[in-house]
Amino acid sequence: RELADGLDSAGVATRRRFLMQSNGGVMPLAAAGEGTGVAHTLLSGPAAGVQGCAHLIGSGQGVETLVTLDMGGTSCDIAFIEDGRALEATQGRIAERDVHLPMLDVNTISAGGGTIARVDAARQPVVGPDSAGADPGPACYGGGGTEPTVTDADLLCGYLNPDHFLGGRQRLDRNAAAAAIERAVAKPMGLVAATAALGIVRLINGRMADEIRVLAAKKAVDLRGFTLVPFGGAGPVHAAMVAAELGIVRVLVPPHPGAFSALGLLCSDVLHDYVRSALGAFEAMPPEEVEARFAELEVRARTDLTAEGFDADGADFERELDLRYAGQGYELRTKLTGPGTRPVTDDGLARLRARFDDLHEAYHGHAARDAQVETVSYRLRARMEVAKVEPVRVDPRDDPEPAPTAIRSAMFEDGMAHETPIHDRSALSAGHALQGPAIVEQFDTTTVVPPGWRVSVDAYANLMIERED
Repeated sequence: RELADGLDSAGVATRRRFLMQSNGGVMPLAAAGEGTGVAHTLLSGPAAGVQGCAHLIGSGQGVETLVTLDMGGTSCDIAFIEDGRALEATQGRIAERDVHLPMLDVNTISAGGGTIARVDAARQPVVGPDSAGADPGPACYGGGGTEPTVTDADLLCGYLNPDHFLGGRQRLDRNAAAAAIERAVAKPMGLVAATAALGIVRLINGRMADEIRVLAAKKAVDLRGFTLVPFGGAGPVHAAMVAAELGIVRVLVPPHPGAFSALGLLCSDVLHDYVRSALGAFEAMPPEEVEARFAELEVRARTDLTAEGFDADGADFERELDLRYAGQGYELRTKLTGPGTRPVTDDGLARLRARFDDLHEAYHGHAARDAQVETVSYRLRARMEVAKVEPVRVDPRDDPEPAPTAIRSAMFEDGMAHETPIHDRSALSAGHALQGPAIVEQFDTTTVVPPGWRVSVDAYANLMIERED
């Protein structure tokens, strides 16, 4: 309500105002101020980036199997996209509280540019979980921070340009970064600061790779053939090194990674989720009863959409059932699709049961196709399409590949210092290609291309980083 009043006071007069939700959709701003709507926004920031990736890159550009790496100042958010759609969860845990609401399946770890490195009591280097945040920030920011962070290590490794941070609007203090790493990490371990900095980078990269690997196993995701999409200010710095740890051979860096989550706000439809609990034996449910329960949810959805000023006849309604084998303590969301689902028929329910068995086998490695199944909940998603930003193709130019703006020494996984060409992203156009090692700088991020990789600019102005055979 305060936001709405502030927009009014500022003279912002738009026909509609939307608020991002954790499920990857938006709702009218007025709906959030009425009752419990605001609870649906708890993961809205990370969800916006994932939704932007699914829409712009997944369905928009045809790269349909993606793992996203949203690395900012304090954390890293990881999500998977299959068949152009982000994976979803029915609940999550935020600030030690269970949240039973539909949301994109975004997992957060403490791996950001401000994550602090130290040596523990066993004289082992550790990174995180605490962060220097934006204030005082990493030691190199000159804001009073004295603890060494991932950003300080990136600077010391040569990935970041001390004179080009935020397009040159902020200068980074390399000496302060070196002093912090020397005091807290290098000296206690008997190392030089540069070696300690590379160790910090390896630790944070390994942590992100391990988390992606574990999450993929839990969600039955086969990473072979996936493309890693980094965004956030720090994501493109580390993405290729994380991909190498995972065996992923392709990294796609969108044109404006630092603002990608904001762009995701413009890639979302209006979504309303409705859930009704109804525990019972699946085989005993007559299709007429299933249809009636979904019809009740549709009445609620149409009422809400009409009250928000939409023509409910233009909405798309997606139906799902939460199913489980009898006696289980967890369930799987299973969609009703294809013939026999509107209205629900016996054949439609039979296909739904087979789909549930297939899902269970994919997620858990086995299926009990002859066992009884229980219905736990009915789910309805109302989707109202709104105008969205679309990916734009760019025509290749005949310009020769631009010369590097500078050469800078940078350290990579082999522990060696490489004389690395530095390029301005704005000078690169579709069709241009560079061999690694290379570093591409722009206002909102820096993209690091290690040795053994190459980077090219595709038809959508993405940087496509690929492992060489």
